[in-house]
Amino acid sequence: MTDEQPRPSTMWGSAERGRDRLSIVDIVRNGTLSAELAATLWLLVEAKTSILVASGPQFAGKTTVLTSVLDLAPPRYTMLQTRGRDEDFSFLNGADPESTYILVPELSDHTPAYLWGDPLRTLFDLLGKGYSLGATMHSDDPQDVVRQLTAAPVSVPSGDLHRIELVVNILLTYGERDMVRRVNRVTLLKPGPEYITLAKKTSEDGELSVLTTESAREAIAQRAGVTDLDAALAERRAIIDGWVADAPDSADELRELVVAFYESRPSSEG
Repeated sequence: MTDEQPRPSTMWGSAERGRDRLSIVDIVRNGTLSAELAATLWLLVEAKTSILVASGPQFAGKTTVLTSVLDLAPPRYTMLQTRGRDEDFSFLNGADPESTYILVPELSDHTPAYLWGDPLRTLFDLLGKGYSLGATMHSDDPQDVVRQLTAAPVSVPSGDLHRIELVVNILLTYGERDMVRRVNRVTLLKPGPEYITLAKKTSEDGELSVLTTESAREAIAQRAGVTDLDAALAERRAIIDGWVADAPDSADELRELVVAFYESRPSSEG
């Protein structure tokens, strides 16, 4: 494949997909995730953590959650989208791995627009060079993500799987009138892979517990590069609470507030 066509100028390559989309404030307000978890994810994406949002069924809100979290990234990060099963990654020529997210609509072989097989192994090599990943996948838990990616025809070496970094699982259920979407597990992958649970629902109707173990707190502080984890989370939680109380009218307006947040900080942090 040659890179003759310009890359999409909007996330996921479609202005239609971006119109009237939900923001992180919207999905906190509708209960998809908590403000506490949103603050945690913000801290991780600020540190350019790779994120895979997964759920077994369709229409669980995977892309919505992923996009809303990536909206919290510093403006210095570039988002570049893959084109599908024939991707040769030539679009990365001249890109800086340390400031670039590679976006993949889905890790699967369901349509030609998605990434699987040899191109997906190439993607993992690129993650090892400093690029970060933003992607979705059909999977109910992080162990199944690992199983799918290590099986043929993808066959990613188990020693590379921690490059996914963060797996956010969404549970889709059906209420009396409509579908109910809730983040029910967030897992940080470390070499091995080792599974560090950052957040988890103990039951379908239970509260989402976030950073309840010392191992989880140590892992996120190390990945985010912060010495005072409580202060970093409290700052972002307070900002999100303020946005929830006085929500912007659109995801684009919220993104402007995020950019303003980084511009108000020392250049080394924005």
